[in-house]
Amino acid sequence: MRGICIQSIAVGVLIPLGSWAGNRKAPHVPATQILRISAMVFDQAEVPDHTLGEAEERAAVILGKAGVEVQWIDCHRPANASVCATVAQLDRVFLTVVTQDNARTFNADVLGRSVPGDGHSHGVYARVFYRHIQAKAEQERVDLAQLLGLAVAHEFGHLLLGPKAHSTEGIMRANWSRSDMERGSKGQLCFTDRQAPLVRADVQSRIEERERPQN
Repeated sequence: MRGICIQSIAVGVLIPLGSWAGNRKAPHVPATQILRISAMVFDQAEVPDHTLGEAEERAAVILGKAGVEVQWIDCHRPANASVCATVAQLDRVFLTVVTQDNARTFNADVLGRSVPGDGHSHGVYARVFYRHIQAKAEQERVDLAQLLGLAVAHEFGHLLLGPKAHSTEGIMRANWSRSDMERGSKGQLCFTDRQAPLVRADVQSRIEERERPQN
């Protein structure tokens, strides 16, 4: 396990399930093609609605700029109980917002973790630690909801790009400065031009695999 540091602050921790081709090429998916994934949100930290809503909006904008729409599903709403109880599907990722890492596996600087795929499978599970994000937002004097959204987008990036998703710029930078966080809150921290088509290609492959007839 290795931390993703934000100037000694970890954005997330990867739990790799295998190797991933860091130099893989994306099959052509038209940028104008509408691709959509669903995000099942389990808010165990009881984040205020307006904070969670703003965070989802920030994460959605980041993914939207890569050509992917996100449908957020609040799994605490009784109306969504049946869909939230279903088995994981390729184009349906799971986001759990917990207060902190109760297992004490990660220190307070770690804001989230994800379980990415390995090139033969797709990752679907991501988690963020709300209390850690609260503390970091206060320390760095950045907007809490925006930082939460950035952390969510970063973890989703690992699900869609694999464990070797870090880049020297953008939302998947391994090290964020305070300036990066401030830029992110203004919509200026996104997937790179190289990563965006890979994100679209991964979502496209998830949709195709789910729709493929089962023998």
